[in-house]
Amino acid sequence: MVNFHYAYPEAVTLNYGLGKVLSYDETGFLGQSDDAYTRQAWNFMLAGGSVFDSLDYSFSVGHEDGSDVEPNGPGGGSPELRRRLKILGDFLRELPLVEMHPDYELVKHAGGVVVHALSSGGGEYAIYLDGNGPTELRLNLPAGEYSLSWMDVVSGEKKDAAALQHCGGECVVKSPSFRNGIAIRIARRGESRK
Repeated sequence: MVNFHYAYPEAVTLNYGLGKVLSYDETGFLGQSDDAYTRQAWNFMLAGGSVFDSLDYSFSVGHEDGSDVEPNGPGGGSPELRRRLKILGDFLRELPLVEMHPDYELVKHAGGVVVHALSSGGGEYAIYLDGNGPTELRLNLPAGEYSLSWMDVVSGEKKDAAALQHCGGECVVKSPSFRNGIAIRIARRGESRK
């Protein structure tokens, strides 16, 4: 395991070739906003990271259950943040993670957002868009028929998009409106899905 404190997704990019578990072990000092830590987690994990854990200042003396919502530390943490991290965990558990790897060729362009993408040889893709939208993704996909499912990273709400019949090469996918990030899962139909 290669362990980082206060890591950026580039920590994954620069160390992925080591073939080791890459861990983001400690966040903080970005204020109390759940949005900042939610974005950190999605960016790191969809860049190819393996572990994300954070300092959580909602656990304090007298609040051993994690219910302290007073701004009493240099970082965040709250029941709401833990709910959001569960959404990320659920999203990741639906993917064939052992088969997936960072994919730098999938997204050719995404106006106004930063993206991190994972893909598998079996036609599974997961992309996180960090920012606000809507936006258009210009994707490089093999020929096939695909199902697309958007996920609001704050509420966990899923929105299935129309199926995509694609003859290969570049295609454009339009996102719904979003604030502080959105994720999309793309799966080739007819492939085995977890």
